Amino acid sequence: MNETRQMFKVLSLLLQYPEPDLIGALPELEQIIRAWSCSEVREECGRFLAYLQATPLVEMQAEYTARIDFDPSACMYLTFHECGDSRQRGSALVRFKELYRSGGYDLSTSELPDFLPVVLEFLAVCPDEACTELLARYEAHITTLAARLKDRNSPYSHPLEALSLLISECARRGD
Repeated sequence: MNETRQMFKVLSLLLQYPEPDLIGALPELEQIIRAWSCSEVREECGRFLAYLQATPLVEMQAEYTARIDFDPSACMYLTFHECGDSRQRGSALVRFKELYRSGGYDLSTSELPDFLPVVLEFLAVCPDEACTELLARYEAHITTLAARLKDRNSPYSHPLEALSLLISECARRGD
């Protein structure tokens, strides 16, 4: 797996609701992140890992719930940021499912297909053209989401900022 795809996979894990499995995987994640060549992405993820290592799980879960689950302006559902709660959102969700199907990705989760960690899982394995299309379409929403969480002093701003940096790097390289 190339480094960019590995970064998408790790960011997917970091942006999910914190569970005990994540805490158990921290030493391995830290080792993976430390080896990344992009220092800015590595540093943002390192800041978030420090938070995960220093914070009791119940506090992490409360932070995630308060800042992400209960705040529509900071939710992880990309089509909500694009379409709001309109009818167009249903069509956008169907497009995600079709994109996953055409990319050979099995959506085996109860989450909606536009949930950012699910999208990142797909980006870790999808065809290059699908990756480029999704990154271009949702870059502004992800950057805005990172800024909102940073303004609210949420530690979740760090993996989102790392993702924004990674998207910019991919665009610069033409990935």
